[in-house]
Amino acid sequence: MVGVGRKKGILPKVSVLVPVYNAEPFLRATLSSILNQTFSDFELVLLNDSSTDNSEKIIEEFNDKRIRYYKNDKNLGIANCRNKLMGFAKGEYIAFCDNDDIMRPERLEKQVKYMDNNPNISMVGSYFELFDSSKQNFFRRFILSFGLVWCQPLFPTIEDLLKGVVLAQPTSMIRKQDFLNKNIKYHQIYCPAEDYDVLTQAMFQGLKLANIPEILMHYNLHGNNYSIKLKDKGAKATEEIQKSIASFLNRPYKKYPRWKLIMQKLRLRCFI
Repeated sequence: MVGVGRKKGILPKVSVLVPVYNAEPFLRATLSSILNQTFSDFELVLLNDSSTDNSEKIIEEFNDKRIRYYKNDKNLGIANCRNKLMGFAKGEYIAFCDNDDIMRPERLEKQVKYMDNNPNISMVGSYFELFDSSKQNFFRRFILSFGLVWCQPLFPTIEDLLKGVVLAQPTSMIRKQDFLNKNIKYHQIYCPAEDYDVLTQAMFQGLKLANIPEILMHYNLHGNNYSIKLKDKGAKATEEIQKSIASFLNRPYKKYPRWKLIMQKLRLRCFI
């Protein structure tokens, strides 16, 4: 465990949770972006899912009392790690960040303010901009240079959810007690669409979701992303989730075209 320096009995406002697995090329930048937030009343909880690279050495470079570090003896998978991290969290709010993405400096400040001012909202996300830290694929780097931003509905409905993910996992902040009260957890069986399943659980339980229409995260589309490597498995899991949503709405399942969803959500930075 690293940097357990918070005074006894004083709980942080926010717990930032980061599951770590073989993130050596990205982790240093991710952790720096978290620790340099304009809002400082948070703990950073890291769970190393038995990485085989130098992720642990990079974590040990950071000497910050807000960091709590744990390591699994064996690889448990992303959904199990997210659940375990939620069990470690001490904050009123939980903010998620993946081990290869970058937070804008004002992300926590703006999301905490939003949650404080909107007690009816249980989960808030934001827009995010795509970038490629690897810079190995010329075509991808060229396309992303135009400033592509993924946008989400401000107040997602179940109708929106039937089309696809309505709130991006790496941008999300949740009201911890609301999720505990509803016993909402991540399920490994739906990986890499476990975040879509959690959104579905939340909306089925009547929780309210929202998105701040600003870029508060940078999503690292480096080509080796978990969702890309397991895209076939993700497509099957997505279909099962969408069938459950259609059943909830008491209607036949009809697959929503992926290209149409992309066209609706992807915009140039200058047009948001």
